[in-house]
Amino acid sequence: MRAVLIGRRHSGKTSVINTILETSETETEGSSDEHVKREGFVDGRKVSLVETPGWWKTFHPRDLSIISKQQLLRRISLISPHAVLIVIRADLPFADTDGMFLEEYVELLGPNVWTHTLIIFTRGDLIKHKDIEQHIQENGSALKRLIEKLLFKKIEGIVGKNNGKHFDIDLEKVKKVNEQWEENQTRAILRKSRVQEKRSTVQEK
Repeated sequence: MRAVLIGRRHSGKTSVINTILETSETETEGSSDEHVKREGFVDGRKVSLVETPGWWKTFHPRDLSIISKQQLLRRISLISPHAVLIVIRADLPFADTDGMFLEEYVELLGPNVWTHTLIIFTRGDLIKHKDIEQHIQENGSALKRLIEKLLFKKIEGIVGKNNGKHFDIDLEKVKKVNEQWEENQTRAILRKSRVQEKRSTVQEK
């Protein structure tokens, strides 16, 4: 399995690789302008992870030179990744410009990249008294739009993989559930009827 990690400088890409490969490599994102490839085995399966150079917060895809874009595409095409992992720090605000930047940067790899893309949040331990869902809701439209885009593309990919066929539910299980539901409803009606009869008897006395 091969994956490419994309993210801002100091976003935690090295930490993500350490977690996946169960290693303890020193963080180098802030200083390296080179693609770093690391390999290991996870559950007996060979895994290759490529950490791309991070960018500064004020950086924009249009600032990339033609040579830099060619290098990015060439190096990533050489490894033919199965997945692209976008690494985002959960403890930092995610502005509209961040969302626009990420979309433009990732789409340098082609329009079909989104069906192979996942978001990984780092530094979640620094979000006090919040879960990741709350963080996403509080970060405005940019982060939500990016996640919705990924989810929609994943759904499209699943539909395409299944040739547009919907999921068929086991009709035997549905039949059993319906039978149990009807039995429960019948018992509930009988219980209610008995309670009403008892109340009527008590009132008559």
